[in-house]
Amino acid sequence: MLDFQQRRKIRNLTYSRITLLILFLLVLFMVRSTWNVYQKKRISEEMKNLSLENVEKLRLRDNELGKSIEKLETDSGVEEEIRLKFNVVKSGENMAVIVEDEKNNLATTTNLKIGWWNELLNFFKN
Repeated sequence: MLDFQQRRKIRNLTYSRITLLILFLLVLFMVRSTWNVYQKKRISEEMKNLSLENVEKLRLRDNELGKSIEKLETDSGVEEEIRLKFNVVKSGENMAVIVEDEKNNLATTTNLKIGWWNELLNFFKN
């Protein structure tokens, strides 16, 4: 009989509102903590993916710079780079500079009729 009464006390204690409330709050606390860990995991995965993309871009850039350095180690590469940057020629070579004819450009623009509104706007722009 004593056994039955002890079981009843234990059952009453476990199914009491206070015990159930404490258990519910404990479960909520655990769910919240789990959610926070999940959010941090997602953020860290995104940051990892961005970092991997940056590493890949840096590797490509490193390859490009390596090729440029190899090219600049040769005499022809240095000469080509100097010609591109400074617009120079070797002695004995001639350089041709092509200049557009400004008269043709002016003739086509002056033949266009400009309305009085555009003339007014151009007057205030200048």
